[in-house]
Amino acid sequence: MMAQDEGLVAPVYGWHAYTSHRAVFEIAIAGDSAYAITAGGLILHNLNTGVNKVFTTVEGLSSTDPSAVYYEPTSKKVFVGFKDGSINYFDPDGFVHIITDIERNGQFTSKRINHFFSLDGLLYIATDFGVVVYDIDAKETKYSVTKIAANPTASFVSAVTATQGRLWIAMGSRGIWSADMGNANLSQPSLWQQASGLSGLSLGNSLNICSNKGVLFAQVGDTIFQKQPNQNWATSTFPIENWNYFNASNGNVYGTFRRSGFVIRYADGNTIVDSTYGKIKCVAVAKYGDAVIGDSLEGLERIQFGVGFSRIGPACPRNNNVEDIASAGGELYIAPKGRSGSSSRAYDKSGVPFFDLHKDGWKVLDYIDGPLTDVYQDFYCLTIDSATGRCFVGSWGEGIIELLHGEYVRSYTASNSGLHLGLTGHLVSGLEFDEAGNLWISQFLNDFPLQCLTPEGVWHSFASPSTLNPLGLTLDELGNKWLISSGVGIAVFNDNYTPADPRDDQWKTLNTSYGQGSLPNNTVYCIAQDHDLQIWIGTSEGVTIMYDPSLLFTNDFQDAACPIIEGYCLFRDQQVNDIAVDGYNRKWIATENGVFLVNLDGTSLLKHFTVANSPLLDDDVKTVAVDPSTGEVFFGTAKGVISYIGDAIAGQLDAENLYAYPNPAFVDQETPVMIKGMRRYSKVKIATASGRLVRELDSQGGEVPWDLNDAFGNRIVPGIYLMMVSDPEGNGAGIAKIAILEK
Repeated sequence: MMAQDEGLVAPVYGWHAYTSHRAVFEIAIAGDSAYAITAGGLILHNLNTGVNKVFTTVEGLSSTDPSAVYYEPTSKKVFVGFKDGSINYFDPDGFVHIITDIERNGQFTSKRINHFFSLDGLLYIATDFGVVVYDIDAKETKYSVTKIAANPTASFVSAVTATQGRLWIAMGSRGIWSADMGNANLSQPSLWQQASGLSGLSLGNSLNICSNKGVLFAQVGDTIFQKQPNQNWATSTFPIENWNYFNASNGNVYGTFRRSGFVIRYADGNTIVDSTYGKIKCVAVAKYGDAVIGDSLEGLERIQFGVGFSRIGPACPRNNNVEDIASAGGELYIAPKGRSGSSSRAYDKSGVPFFDLHKDGWKVLDYIDGPLTDVYQDFYCLTIDSATGRCFVGSWGEGIIELLHGEYVRSYTASNSGLHLGLTGHLVSGLEFDEAGNLWISQFLNDFPLQCLTPEGVWHSFASPSTLNPLGLTLDELGNKWLISSGVGIAVFNDNYTPADPRDDQWKTLNTSYGQGSLPNNTVYCIAQDHDLQIWIGTSEGVTIMYDPSLLFTNDFQDAACPIIEGYCLFRDQQVNDIAVDGYNRKWIATENGVFLVNLDGTSLLKHFTVANSPLLDDDVKTVAVDPSTGEVFFGTAKGVISYIGDAIAGQLDAENLYAYPNPAFVDQETPVMIKGMRRYSKVKIATASGRLVRELDSQGGEVPWDLNDAFGNRIVPGIYLMMVSDPEGNGAGIAKIAILEK
């Protein structure tokens, strides 16, 4: 396995990660900085200023699954290992580099990086398949140790250290092993000797081993053993505990145990044991002897002895669970987790994360920090009323909460509203607003699977003519309510705009049968209406479209049909998890193989984002949403939320607020100028101040990018330019100015 450092990794423009950093796994102290790996990437915390910088795939990390971090004092590099075997390192200037030789090796199934240790210019890397030895200065792998004595080839190694002339490794249930470092290459199996069960070291599960000033420490079960030079193993003075982490650096030895405590033995011999702080996962010793703690629930924390305890990590969601997302007006809400299995509750208490783009800050509404009380867990779905900014969040078990700009307003349950209680509680599965401001609600396992709350506070309930357990709800502009019927297709309801009068109500069932929808599969995952009023349906076997839903309840009803790309149905045989429509009527389609952007009618593939070609957190994208006011496209995955800055906002009624951003712009800038605030399908004419036309563009929804080139592809000259817009009929006209400067 010989490969080179693949060099500098640059941040990716146009993406933003919204991941959680509340679960911290390991911390490395490098001077005045603490590097903490988390469930959402990495935190770089400045111990002097208290400023945090977050690193994710957007900022250059290989992924958001880090598994080990280590400060190498000679080279002053910080190494970060990942579950997939990739390694990043921060050089002394703070730039991120990538090493992929382990990740790209196809010989081993699991390639997780578990631990680092360095000595004499070599980095020893403990992995799921053995030990890899990397030359830091040469930037290349020297050799790998995949066969340890008679142990099976590619056995798990959890930790590695070197002292007393030997390389020592912890192998979990296989115990502690070592080899004489006088050998230039330790890949020969015969060089390795078992230490467990010999010379005073007990047999047992061993996950942690480290060394400090020539003294070796090994965790075996609940006991920490130590070995002085030229002596046998002996029980150390560290307490008997259920250890989950143990390490050493800068003359300090420290560890954490599962009853929420930590222990530090400082270089001067003083020892501190504490078991009063949260769900502690890891600990490290910072300057002045302060303890920096990684908590599995509360994130990065600091204990300044004589001063006290403080949370120092960035504000963020409690975890990376994503069931549903909604965004409007620069506000983002997340429903983290509600349903478990087909209908059971998850009992997730992580609240509702809220991100305000204008303030660039997180807030989590929950029962711990407040203000949620009677409805506080298992949030499954949500919707935003773009007219008022109100957000309604449905719980899979408890009811509904109403929020406004991230503030709690009220809750709705059977005890304080007209919401009907189901067989196993309020299993709220869908929420949508219609154009009149009515909130429509679907519930699973309920005698009234569909309900409506009017703006006046009046409740209406609707029973289905046949058994209906909806798992999702979509409204169209024709008054139809589309309900995903669990495993049996779709049920469509229309109240003819009279929710109080059941006499004109209509129901229709759609399934795989000819004349009743001809769906490709009865397992429907999502439904979306586009700007042409067509209904896009995502199933376990691709996409199909109901082209004219106005005929739904007539004798002229037409079955759905799939759009064709290169002679095949769109996403044939792929599971389509969600569909969102942007301002230009293009469709963002979330699948188990990444997210796709297709054109207006689904006949052309425009983009395909995966983990391999973008900062996307995971290829299995569960949900997607577009903020109509900003064009930002949000992707929800099992590893959190990440967004792509799209180029199509919703069209405006007029161009009264037409503007360009940035303004002024620089003639040599690499990023385009975004011209925003117009009707969909507008013509945009760009002219000099004297009226000479230099470029004509077609808007994408309510905006259009301009690359600062003229119609011939040449860069424009600095000056003042006019932007004139109107739709093809001359309506929605507007004009604005932009200054193009020379640096």
